[in-house]
Amino acid sequence: MQLTHLCFMLPVDLDEIEQPRQVPGTINKELDMEKEKEKENHRRYHHFIAFIRKSLERFCNHRWVGFCKDFPKHHKQNYAETFQDISGILLSDKLNNNNPRIFSYSELYIGTNGFSEDEILGSGGFGRVYRAVLPSDGTVVAVKCVVEKGDKIEKTFAAELMAVAQLRHRNLVKLRGWCVHENQLLLVYDYMPNRSLDRVLFKQQEKTGIAPLSWETRWKIISGLAGALFYLHEQLETQIIHRDIKTSNVMLDSHYNARLGDFGLARWLDHELQLPTSLPTLTLSTRSQKFRLAETTRIGGTIGYLSPESFQRNTMATAKSDVFSFGIVALEVASGRRAVDLAYPDEQIVLLDWVRQLSDEGMCLKARDLQLPEGSYKGSDIERLMHLGLLCSLNSPQQRPTMKWVVEALSSNFVGELPALPSFQSHPFYISLSSATTTATRTTISTISAASNSSIYFTATEDTMFLTAENGESKSRSDERMKTFISVDTPREISYKELVSATNNFSEDRRVAELDFGTAYHAYLDNHHVLVKRLGMRTCPALRSRFSDELRNLTRLRHRNLVQLRGWCTEQGEMLVVYDYSACQLLSHLLFQHRQENTNLALKWSHRYKIMKSLASAILYLHEEWDEQVIHKNITSSAIILDQNMNPRLSCFALAEFLARNEHGPHVIIDPKKSVQGIFGYMSPEYIQTAEAKTSTDVYSFGVVVLEVVSGRMAVDFRRPEVLLVKKVHEFENQQRSLLELVDGRLDGDYDHKELARLVRLGKACTNSNPELRPSMRQIVSILDGNDSLLKEVQRPENPEEWRNQNGCSLSLIRRIQALGIQ
Repeated sequence: MQLTHLCFMLPVDLDEIEQPRQVPGTINKELDMEKEKEKENHRRYHHFIAFIRKSLERFCNHRWVGFCKDFPKHHKQNYAETFQDISGILLSDKLNNNNPRIFSYSELYIGTNGFSEDEILGSGGFGRVYRAVLPSDGTVVAVKCVVEKGDKIEKTFAAELMAVAQLRHRNLVKLRGWCVHENQLLLVYDYMPNRSLDRVLFKQQEKTGIAPLSWETRWKIISGLAGALFYLHEQLETQIIHRDIKTSNVMLDSHYNARLGDFGLARWLDHELQLPTSLPTLTLSTRSQKFRLAETTRIGGTIGYLSPESFQRNTMATAKSDVFSFGIVALEVASGRRAVDLAYPDEQIVLLDWVRQLSDEGMCLKARDLQLPEGSYKGSDIERLMHLGLLCSLNSPQQRPTMKWVVEALSSNFVGELPALPSFQSHPFYISLSSATTTATRTTISTISAASNSSIYFTATEDTMFLTAENGESKSRSDERMKTFISVDTPREISYKELVSATNNFSEDRRVAELDFGTAYHAYLDNHHVLVKRLGMRTCPALRSRFSDELRNLTRLRHRNLVQLRGWCTEQGEMLVVYDYSACQLLSHLLFQHRQENTNLALKWSHRYKIMKSLASAILYLHEEWDEQVIHKNITSSAIILDQNMNPRLSCFALAEFLARNEHGPHVIIDPKKSVQGIFGYMSPEYIQTAEAKTSTDVYSFGVVVLEVVSGRMAVDFRRPEVLLVKKVHEFENQQRSLLELVDGRLDGDYDHKELARLVRLGKACTNSNPELRPSMRQIVSILDGNDSLLKEVQRPENPEEWRNQNGCSLSLIRRIQALGIQ
């Protein structure tokens, strides 16, 4: 046996060594002596490990040693300056656990048993996927291994790494990290126990032992996939086009939740309303790596899922291309059949063309999956999913719906019928077969031409059909290797020296706002405009805890309407948070400041309504669309930062609670010692009484902000007799006065009357004293999109006596403050 690698495995840092347990409150001298002895032994052990580490580092860095080069050149850290929160855990460790990291080849080699054949989960044109058990903590992961390097392979690898590393959605496969080793490129993902959708959906039950997916599970999978695409298309700073939506790229976790993966063909496209050029997009190096669609000339994707326009010259994929592919997957889920299957008769080989024919005959149900047990589904549900799939796969991109509309159509909030389908008799075939074979072995190659062009494609020998040529010609590509490999842009620890220089020593002219227990400064760092929040009261334990919580929470979320964390600093006893820079106007400032001045300073109605729609989308993401359910607990007008295009960014995550999900929903832990935390006037009545935060708590706060936006009045204003804005609204309703009288006078009648009425009624519904009568954030998003019939369902009048009882704590607190003469 030839030895090719020798690895020494030691703790990464001395702080990973378990600290000796302390005996609380002891006064016994013997125990004190024993404790001192333990500390001394612990210090000696530290010195011993440090000596071994330094010796190995010197040994391995000699020129004549050709193995194990993983030691850093400068391994130095000043632990005296490292911030340590109340629980005694290094802040940087907690933050780094939330971000993808670089894995050493040795831990992946050990985890996969030397990349054993027994650990292979699947394979494709890129290479193989292995199951691995990380030796550090026993976590089971999936390792995607690209064996051959080259321009095309490395670009695909880089695109996937850069896309997935910064995405945060419950229906996307989570990236844990990556490794570059000799001629191998490796990506490490969360392990999906139920593999891919195609394996469960199409494999014969008698061969695999896998039971057919129930209709309820299929609906959940297709809804999850729709949510993932909506997130990629509309909920990020830069739109991402996946370009390879198919059942083999839809992974299934232990509860059969859909997790979209394989971003090797993904490309970036700016939104119609572009963010300012000073704001970073998803990654700092997308332009240089040519991952933007405008710089992409080749078709990408899989035959059977590619949209018709993808076959045409000089066209580029759009979000509607992904919508087409989603429509094909929806048809596959409903029928249990592949998009293209040569085992069927000629007229049924192409699933889309066959279902279109059945649609014209009014017989879509004939294409249902016969493996579904009778009585386990409603025929109308299958027809509805097929109808939706056909709408998404219409030939004209303009006629296809958006993924946002699809998500709504799949939810229980959808009201009415789906739009009628056209007659497909005049439509060209999606794929016409010039010579076909239906042999079960699929070993004969068939030439297939698209209806919209004469491009040549071939079938694969297994289960999927892949693009093999463009316009009948094969293009040669240079075999240049990337000289410098990409780096993933994740939040990092920034030195105090850098921030002092960037803010001109926190000069007054760089000061832009007061934010959540701190002062915000504008700075220019890493070629980007950033916002540096410097917290005061640095010795306050409660504030230090809030600082730690906010950083940990923000590293785990990504949405275009959430403030994005760029880094932090804890040197010199400081607590500094660095965000991406948005012109840093607070919504509260625009609504309440200069109220007596010229009405030209008033926030325009179009901006107000757009802000509330975007804010609702961000809160829906927190409540339903991330791996854990997030209760923000601090939704206020002063927590909303606006950029120069009036796009809102929700900030202030120090109080947020993260609730782990399971198959039954979020797992709520009841803590009797929990205290009420939040801003008075935005906290719901039941939260003030019980300190138990739920999604309805955030809905109440959102409703208060809605009323502030409509009225231009603060949630709490002791200069007014009613003090609370929600009380003012309630009194208007009891007096049967029009709630439209609340509108901000500075608008001077310049507003959309229908939108205004909608916002007033929505704000009233969200601030209902009974949490069970408040709408969900998904319903709120639908209402703001114009679904007024849903608003009628959630609106309930409140009895005055019941309202006073429910809000007794708040009203009592107001009386006490007024008695003290505080204004």
